[in-house]
Amino acid sequence: MNPQDFLTDDGLAMLLLCSPFGAPQPAPPGAPAPFTLSEWNQLARKIHASAWKRPAALTGQDAAALARELQLAPDEAERIARLLDRSGRVALELDSLFSRGMWVATRADRHYPARLRDTLRHQAPTVIFGAGELALLSGRNIAVVGSRNLAPAGAEFAQAFARCAVADGFAIVSGGARGTDLIAMNAALDAGGQCLGVLADSLERAIRAPEMRQWLLDRRVTLLTPYAPTAGFSVGAAMGRNKVIYGLAELALVVSSEHEKGGTWAGAVEALKAAWCPVLVCAGEDAPKGNRELLEKGALPLAEPRLPTAEEMETARAKAAASRPVEQDLFALGQTPPPDKR
Repeated sequence: MNPQDFLTDDGLAMLLLCSPFGAPQPAPPGAPAPFTLSEWNQLARKIHASAWKRPAALTGQDAAALARELQLAPDEAERIARLLDRSGRVALELDSLFSRGMWVATRADRHYPARLRDTLRHQAPTVIFGAGELALLSGRNIAVVGSRNLAPAGAEFAQAFARCAVADGFAIVSGGARGTDLIAMNAALDAGGQCLGVLADSLERAIRAPEMRQWLLDRRVTLLTPYAPTAGFSVGAAMGRNKVIYGLAELALVVSSEHEKGGTWAGAVEALKAAWCPVLVCAGEDAPKGNRELLEKGALPLAEPRLPTAEEMETARAKAAASRPVEQDLFALGQTPPPDKR
């Protein structure tokens, strides 16, 4: 693998503009901040409306030209010019990243997961970093999420469900955190299956663990993150990666959730509201209050650890599609131009 196989010219421009990758850490005073997702979506509209059309056309332009063509304030144009001026340093960092078995892709690149882009649309991360088998990103995935502190019955449910999913040809996608995430992922691996781990912590540190390294080499696990590969854990990062878990999945199971607090609750509520995929909830007399309240918000009950039937899945997909809000398709506005030749 090498950077040129993953990043088009447009992708490289987006990496420079939207990620702190390759910048000194901590950032020195006065350093330009990368564009947030919402800022990038706005800038993408301006690029598409301009004569340039594509992100790569911004490269090499001075601040005055950027301000004039994109109708930007002078300070914003200067910010873009300074971020794009990091290309030399970032090129060296990319070579190092790929030499250590990691990769990067942007929404403009062919290796970016199509399901993630098509499901989350304007909320899809602009840049993702990863390690491991790329084919897993386009395979059949079921998300399993839940609380860190899981009761024994919940742990058994998560394990049994993961084994059922693996037996039916699905990979398990989760957050790799203590509790439900790791219980489900380990059960899938023990059953001979595959996993996708969406990290809210350092990708670089995760791939150094001996057991993880072997799973990556055996093409059993793929790790990815919407954050820079050296970024440490934060509550905000944990919340932000939830949408990526749901965006990669055909179906999601919430094993255990607190009520109106915690990342599991917030992620499930967001997924239900946006109708990213059908959401099942472990149901039963001992189910926590959060599970019961998620059912009131449109989740589907699952009383035993099994996969839904084809009829149940079709009903769930139709229900999710019917409740999905209508939104402008930013990708029709030149967000994902065809790959260029480099």
